[in-house]
Amino acid sequence: MRPSKRNKRCGDLFKERLAAIIDMNHSLVRLSGLMPWDEFDAEFGRHYRPLGRPAKPTRLMAGLHFLKHMYDLSDEETVERWVENPYWQSFCGFEFFQHQFPIDPSTMTRWRKRIGPEGMEKLLSATVGVAIESGTIKKSSLERVLVDTTVQPKAIAHPTDSRLYHKALQLLVRQAKRAGIILRRSHTRVAKKAALMAGRYAHAKQFKRMRRELKS
Repeated sequence: MRPSKRNKRCGDLFKERLAAIIDMNHSLVRLSGLMPWDEFDAEFGRHYRPLGRPAKPTRLMAGLHFLKHMYDLSDEETVERWVENPYWQSFCGFEFFQHQFPIDPSTMTRWRKRIGPEGMEKLLSATVGVAIESGTIKKSSLERVLVDTTVQPKAIAHPTDSRLYHKALQLLVRQAKRAGIILRRSHTRVAKKAALMAGRYAHAKQFKRMRRELKS
């Protein structure tokens, strides 16, 4: 079902409004007044079915994603810090301070899948539009785009000879078991140890010993 909108007219006599606590000149407060929240409701509302339980407010979900990328956090860290920060809660459309998590962190992943890449582009274009409207950047600044192509190290397992041999041996043993072929000896344990030692010898630049392990 389409996301529900928060009823701002419902007050609480025993709670202090966030507007009376936070600094209204804070950057997040001023940014929240510039964001096209109604456009997000109209744009993302079409991704929901007319029946079922009402979804989380669009402003909450969009605001959490803005904060996530603004401070470079994970979904779990974003939700945890949201509970502790009154400015974040005000940015997401809440009038009173909340003491519980607004959503489960996994909801953010499902919401991204629901709106798709086009929806994420809509959020990005909105930030650019707000930046131009507020005078933070100029249109001329968008005529040239600088792309950082710095290569960052990743945990990639390169297909060395020892790894390929070991993987091929495992595949052959697996296929033999499926075909009902009884092997006198599978050599899986010996091959695993040989592949490990080959990698160590290669790291130590002892190539004669490495080639001996590869032959084995």
